[in-house]
Amino acid sequence: MIHSFVFSPSGTSRKVADIFTKAMGMDFKTHDLTVHGIGSIYVKDTDDLVVFVAPVYAGRVPALAAERLEVVSGHGQKAVAIAVYGNRDYDDALVEMCDIISARGFNLIAAGAFIAQHCIFPKVANDRPDSSDEKKIAEFASLVSARIISDKRLDLKTVKGNRPYKKTVGVPLQPKADKKKCSSCGICAAQCPTEAIDAADPRRTDAKKCITCCRCINVCPQEARSLGGLLYKVAGWKFCKDNSRRLEPEWFV
Repeated sequence: MIHSFVFSPSGTSRKVADIFTKAMGMDFKTHDLTVHGIGSIYVKDTDDLVVFVAPVYAGRVPALAAERLEVVSGHGQKAVAIAVYGNRDYDDALVEMCDIISARGFNLIAAGAFIAQHCIFPKVANDRPDSSDEKKIAEFASLVSARIISDKRLDLKTVKGNRPYKKTVGVPLQPKADKKKCSSCGICAAQCPTEAIDAADPRRTDAKKCITCCRCINVCPQEARSLGGLLYKVAGWKFCKDNSRRLEPEWFV
């Protein structure tokens, strides 16, 4: 049995997780850590494989994802870390995720970094993971299967990243609601991982709580929420220019 723990506000990390678990050819259960933190989970069966999947925000594991990953604990089960990033760089996120998982009582056997469409600037890595990515993920799954049989642990020193990790930086952009399109249905408020959107008035967003995960944009049935403004346009032009080259997945086994 595979237990897949996924933090995926924009849905792309979940896509990568689903492709991987299906490629493994084993029964699996997905635990969604995105919207509301689940209670403490202790993985009992020593034969279970545990997979942790989260996006990369500015080269780090999102603080909220790290917090929610820490509700999971085990006692020596084999584990896999997967970081999903938007074609810029995963920097220290993968090694940070490996450290979190190891601290929760799991034995890492593999770690991988895969590319998906950027949540803030969707023109970058548009429509990824694509068919080529799926083949790469399946290849990674085959290597993980071999590691399970060989019973070898991952040497954490081989995983790309630095300790101490790079400093976290916020994004000075928050999605805003179009008052003409917004129907105040409240879906965005209910789905916001940080509860940054006012449930009584979904047009209002607490900028201090917002982590610019863009989940509200993706779940809005009226397409009423978006990022915009001069800063977004200028930053988007530069980001797209600097990150137009296609990057490929990397893994460590």
